[in-house]
Amino acid sequence: MPRNFLTVRELGEHTSWLLVQQATGIPDAKLCTNEMEDKVAFISFAQPSLPERLCITAAFRQMGGATVYESEISDDWRKEMRMIQTHLLSIFNCYLDCMYMFGYAISETEERVEKSDVDFPVINAGAPDAHPAHALADIACIMRTERYLDKIALAWIGRANGTLRSLIAAAKVFPISLKISMPSSDEDMAVLDRFIHEMAVDVAFVETPAEAVNGCNAVYAGIWAGDEDEGPWHIDSALMKNSGNHAHIMLGARPIDAVPVESTLLSGKASLLPKQSEYRLRLHKRILHWVFDV
Repeated sequence: MPRNFLTVRELGEHTSWLLVQQATGIPDAKLCTNEMEDKVAFISFAQPSLPERLCITAAFRQMGGATVYESEISDDWRKEMRMIQTHLLSIFNCYLDCMYMFGYAISETEERVEKSDVDFPVINAGAPDAHPAHALADIACIMRTERYLDKIALAWIGRANGTLRSLIAAAKVFPISLKISMPSSDEDMAVLDRFIHEMAVDVAFVETPAEAVNGCNAVYAGIWAGDEDEGPWHIDSALMKNSGNHAHIMLGARPIDAVPVESTLLSGKASLLPKQSEYRLRLHKRILHWVFDV
């Protein structure tokens, strides 16, 4: 049976810790090796995302492999993937050694992957309801900036996405706490609340961004729709003072989709954006080592 990388919950404590610790141990994130030589990865994106494509392609190519990329897919292809995904995976089995999927709901993909008769790994490169690569890579990044992981408190400002859901699942595995500040009208709040109680993790909803940031080590800029009134949903120097002026800034979404962040913060010492990118590359390489058991 192939090893699939789909959710933090499915990976479990041992594998999640293993991937994070090994990602921090890579001496050079851009190190080129040949572990994936003669291997071909299919990268299937349901929606465009240049940062995700760059990271995945760089990781696989720097390890000696080749990639086939399916760009923003047509409506016909979306319909085919929904209707006969299990059968398509079996067909892909003839050509591929590995498959990355981005933008497909993992709740649907997970079941179809389990039912399909394939012997290649399927990697969740990002889904609306789970983004384990981002969550684990960010934890690895924070471990290099904070001395004690069990004292790490995260704040999430804005609406939910797959990264937030995976951070909630990660709070079951790693000794971290998480506070979420999102609009009370957000339909995801009730769903997240049920998930939090099911996982029995140290995660809490707070009313305002200032409450979320208070005493935290890292502040995530979550999802925000551009056609809504920004109101209190932005991250600036005044808000960051509530953290004690020591918290880092991290993006939990594409910049175009994220809660607005003051430009001086993004370019300042508090920003972990470059390190986030580095550790996502590191983690994707460790994922490949793990799924291929090399």
